[in-house]
Amino acid sequence: MSQKPLRIAGAVAGIAAGAAVPLLCGSDGLSFQANCGLGILAWAIVWWVCRVLPEHATALLMAVLFVTVAGVPTASVFAAFATPTWWLLLAAFGLGLGMRQCGLLRRMALAVLRAFPRTYRAQVLGLLTAGTLIGPLVPSMAVKAVMLAPLSLGVSDSLGYERKSRAAEGLFLAMFTGIRNIAPAVVSASIIGYAILGLLPPDVQARFDMVHWLLAMLPWFAVVSLLNYLAIMARYAPTKGREWRARAGGGPRQGSLTGSAAAPEFPAAVAVAQAPPTAEPAALEESGPLSPQERRMAAIMACCVALWVTEPLHAIASHVVALAALVATIACGIFTKEEFKEGIAWDSLIFIGVVFGLADVFASLGIDEWVVALCGPAVQSLAASPYLFVLGIGALTVALRFLIVSETPFANLFMVFMVPVALGAGIDPWVVGATVYAMVSPWFAPYQNVIYLTAYYATGAEMARQAEMARYCGIYLGISMIGLLVSVPYWQWLGLFG
Repeated sequence: MSQKPLRIAGAVAGIAAGAAVPLLCGSDGLSFQANCGLGILAWAIVWWVCRVLPEHATALLMAVLFVTVAGVPTASVFAAFATPTWWLLLAAFGLGLGMRQCGLLRRMALAVLRAFPRTYRAQVLGLLTAGTLIGPLVPSMAVKAVMLAPLSLGVSDSLGYERKSRAAEGLFLAMFTGIRNIAPAVVSASIIGYAILGLLPPDVQARFDMVHWLLAMLPWFAVVSLLNYLAIMARYAPTKGREWRARAGGGPRQGSLTGSAAAPEFPAAVAVAQAPPTAEPAALEESGPLSPQERRMAAIMACCVALWVTEPLHAIASHVVALAALVATIACGIFTKEEFKEGIAWDSLIFIGVVFGLADVFASLGIDEWVVALCGPAVQSLAASPYLFVLGIGALTVALRFLIVSETPFANLFMVFMVPVALGAGIDPWVVGATVYAMVSPWFAPYQNVIYLTAYYATGAEMARQAEMARYCGIYLGISMIGLLVSVPYWQWLGLFG
């Protein structure tokens, strides 16, 4: 089915769902306004799934309907735009833009790769390390994928592996999972982290600042990083007796990038991919010393990170520090006013701000209490065992992601429903957020993961085979689940399970 008929069908289905939900739930003890609110949410979910309108446009229309149809106060619907998390995300986008515009982010990634020997094992480790080190600095995973994917292709070509060979696929996965591994461990590494943080109760947000979030996720990150590296080496590393189709002279295959077909949905990624990949590893040698803008940006980020880490000592909130760093970036002329307008993901900021407000909307309509009464018994049975609870939330996340194709809307909607349920079961809702975050990014099918697609086409679709990537997705999610289960005793020690 082409996009236009799908959107028309989705538009009709969404309206039908929005009308049907109030009728189906009308006898469940909810008020008329609450039933309307559930209907509006059902309509919005269908429109998000079918991409009838851009996500932020549907979110804004949902907000309008909450006010005009369900009678929710405007202050409740848009309350999230006054929260520290939303402003922290705005500052993070701006700082990430500054890192990209001055070239510091690219220089850091290349420096990491140059620090490792030119062997397969070392370069896999280098790509994983590059994703880990630059991950917390930019909340857009797509930007990191666009930047690192051509670098990984250049590494593969220079080592002499043919495109789409198993060795090249291993390097691609090292790049992609390096970006992915750090995200659940550091709030600032992805938009999803800010989204989950913003939907936690205020007292939970106060306890899980950036440092304490990282400390709580360290067991998961350590296990996943180690097992993922071992899995890539065991499955893809060249060994004697295997034919890796290595080319004697290295370099790209004839007609590879410039002649490859790329998906039109990712023009920016394709433009980056069309740069000569074999030149990437040597780019740092030609870049010379740090430019004045790079030095200023490096100083700003160093101060910002230092103040984040020492927040318990000086009590300056992380969003205040980030906004001050953003002002310093603008004052130093790292980017222009036009670049600030065009380089910030304003659509994502609007979408997240509206969806953040769902918690206030549900509380205003009494939907949160209804959800607890409806789902409480099932969750209570899972909560009897912390391991079973984590397994259940993780499995449900992976299953639902086949239906809700966008990660951020799924994480937002799932957290809105599950936070009150977890509180009712005596479990810290942060556990739900951490579990969802760890399992929310499958790429069994390309449509499930825009970040994966961006990385895939940033190499001109020349580096890996989708069928093999889908097989490794199952391995990676299994590793992630092992990391979560290993973390359970640590989380119990932290008092996160009642």
